[in-house]
Amino acid sequence: MKQDWDRLTFPELYVAAIRLYDLGYRKEAVYWFYSAQYRGRQFGVLLDQTKMKSIGSPGFELLHAQNAFYQLVGPYINGYAFGDIDGLVKIVARVQKEGRRIPDLHAGYPGVTFKSQSEWLSANTDLTDGMNQLISTLKEKKDEIRRQRIERGMDEKFSKLTNTELPTR
Repeated sequence: MKQDWDRLTFPELYVAAIRLYDLGYRKEAVYWFYSAQYRGRQFGVLLDQTKMKSIGSPGFELLHAQNAFYQLVGPYINGYAFGDIDGLVKIVARVQKEGRRIPDLHAGYPGVTFKSQSEWLSANTDLTDGMNQLISTLKEKKDEIRRQRIERGMDEKFSKLTNTELPTR
C-alpha cells in the first residue's frame, strides 16, 4: 500500500489505519489515520456538493463515510495518539506537508463530481493552513491536555497499549 500511497483513497487509508492499530503498529496507525482524515476533508472541500445527489450516489456516500470513519475510529486512535503530544505534532505536520499535493481525485473516486480544478489549489491551501491551529493548540495546551486525559481516565485506558515499529523493507 505504501508504494501506491498517492493513489489511496481516504476509506482505504482509514481501513489500513484500523488494521495497523489492531496489529499493534499504533504510531504508524496514527499517521495513516491523520492522512485518511486529511484526505477525507480534502474530498469534502473539493466535492461539488451541488451535484452530489443523495443516498446511493458515490459523492453522497463517501462524504458521509468520512464522518462515520472519524466518529467510529477517532476515539481509539486519538485516545492513543494524544498520549504522545510531541509525536502527534510531528505526524500532523507531516500530514500537512504531504497534503499540499492534490492526488488525482477523478481516478480515485470515479462517478464523483468535483468542483472545477481551478478552485482546488486555494481550497486545499485553506485546508492545509487550517492545520496550523491544531499544531499550535497541541503545543500550547500540552499540559492541559495531559491533565484532562488523566481526569477522564483516558491516560489509564490507553497508556498501557504498546507500539510495535512497522518493519521497513
